[in-house]
Amino acid sequence: IMCAIFGIVGDVDRTKAVTAIRSIKHRGPDQEGVWQAPGIFLGHERLIILNPDAKQPMSDGDKWVVFNGEIYNYQDFGVTSDTAAILKAYPDFEKLDGMFAFALYDGKALYLARDIFGKKPLFYYQSDNLFIFSSEIRAILAYLERYDFEPKALSGYLSFGYLPNRLTFYKDIYKLLPGEVMRFDCKERRVSSSVLPLFKKHEGDLQSALIKSVQKRLQGDFEVASLLSGGVDSSFVAAVAKELQGHLATFSIGYKESRYSELPYAKEVAEHIGSEHVEVYFGKEDFFKTFHTLLDHFDEPMGDSASVPLAFLFAKIKEQGFRIVLSGEGGDEIFLGYRQYFEFADLLRAKDLKYKNWLKNYFRSHFSPNKEWEWYKRVFEGETLFRSSSEVFTDLQKNLFLKQNVKDNESLDFLEPFLKNKLQSFDFFTYIDLYTRLGLYLSKLDTTSMMHSIEARTPLLDREVFNLAMQHPDRSRAPKYLLKKIAKKVLPDSIIDRRKKGFSYPHMEWLLQSNYLTTMEKINDETGFFKPDQLQFLIDNAKRNRFSRHFWLVLSFLLWYKKKF
Repeated sequence: IMCAIFGIVGDVDRTKAVTAIRSIKHRGPDQEGVWQAPGIFLGHERLIILNPDAKQPMSDGDKWVVFNGEIYNYQDFGVTSDTAAILKAYPDFEKLDGMFAFALYDGKALYLARDIFGKKPLFYYQSDNLFIFSSEIRAILAYLERYDFEPKALSGYLSFGYLPNRLTFYKDIYKLLPGEVMRFDCKERRVSSSVLPLFKKHEGDLQSALIKSVQKRLQGDFEVASLLSGGVDSSFVAAVAKELQGHLATFSIGYKESRYSELPYAKEVAEHIGSEHVEVYFGKEDFFKTFHTLLDHFDEPMGDSASVPLAFLFAKIKEQGFRIVLSGEGGDEIFLGYRQYFEFADLLRAKDLKYKNWLKNYFRSHFSPNKEWEWYKRVFEGETLFRSSSEVFTDLQKNLFLKQNVKDNESLDFLEPFLKNKLQSFDFFTYIDLYTRLGLYLSKLDTTSMMHSIEARTPLLDREVFNLAMQHPDRSRAPKYLLKKIAKKVLPDSIIDRRKKGFSYPHMEWLLQSNYLTTMEKINDETGFFKPDQLQFLIDNAKRNRFSRHFWLVLSFLLWYKKKF
């Protein structure tokens, strides 16, 4: 049940509450439901995927629930809808298998919960006399009618392109962490939290678990389509889905600038598995039109330039009438698909060098703004080396760029909730990336799919698959070793063996031909976030195709800030 959820504990202005929830109706255009009692309001906008009669808010007498997501094992609870399964599972939400964000009211307290990977978003606002929650920040802002910028957020965003901790870009508005169950005592107005376990011993076979995971995600009353990039992750998901569903539509996006396009690989996979394949072309005009729409639509700055073509692709899928789409997120993090993991593991060994002190002194006296310098510094100083495989600005780079002072190792503050877990190298890399890199990708996927009322499902991000992969002795033999071994049975060798290529498209060329560079400088002159000479350095380097992720984060932030504040 894809949708929008919204609710208030406190004195409720019903008219404002209904207006607020309608601001996120794009998430669920099929049905609207509200329930109100003294001091509590629950609202729901629904996209029907399964069982049209299972209306929300739903009650079993003394408890009420509003829910966004899918519970794949709902039948285990002896009920006919996944919403009813949440009421049955209360208070033991660990039994639920799926992607979810829900709010459950039991007469005394309000429970908010997210699944272990944080596939579905949930935000909350708390003041002395008001507690509000929502699937998107915009509904909270619509209810409050005033909001302030949270300056602490900028540093975390520049590090990761995304805020992995509770913080958002708005003062007093926070996000629930992945796997968190929060209990808000309505009388005492006190909050307490617990966490659903991520790591659990699983017995079983990884290949069967992967097939079962795709099978679960074909449930619903509508045909499921699949994104297909021609990489191992999306190709494997599509191949299994085609086999299980019998018929499958696959969608790829490409560019007239052929050096960027992965369409030939996607086409090869589609022909191999026999899917009904649709190629979508994305050009310069499409980019600016979509980018403009997204600046309005994103509640926080777009930390990933791939949001733009993805939103365009979902618009085309929507035109074809699909409501459910499979995507390959999670494969790189769980199966170690990024080369950086192996480089970091290698680099970590430098901390055991017997005579590293002179190296440490050498690095101190030969400063470089490149991130590699920062990595060696961390190793020799005994600091936490790995902070995300997609760390963008290091703390030292932020200090050069920002007008505010950034203390050394400030990026660790944003990872604080996750550093308590004392895992060893590869497991630690995956664990941190679930909340940083993958957090960004899941947020991008949710926003771009739900703006077109499409439910995106990610079969590689499954509790059983995750735990079987994590405990497998061969996990770190080579990048994607485990997944490739299984995928070999359903995909051509040319796809399995081709070199990994990060997603790229000509957005930098297009931006450099536009007036966005002047706009960037103008907004920065007005707001004073970045040192003008450093901004110029970024623009000059962007023209030579260097520091392009740094450039995107700064551009996206400045344009977003101008729009919202």
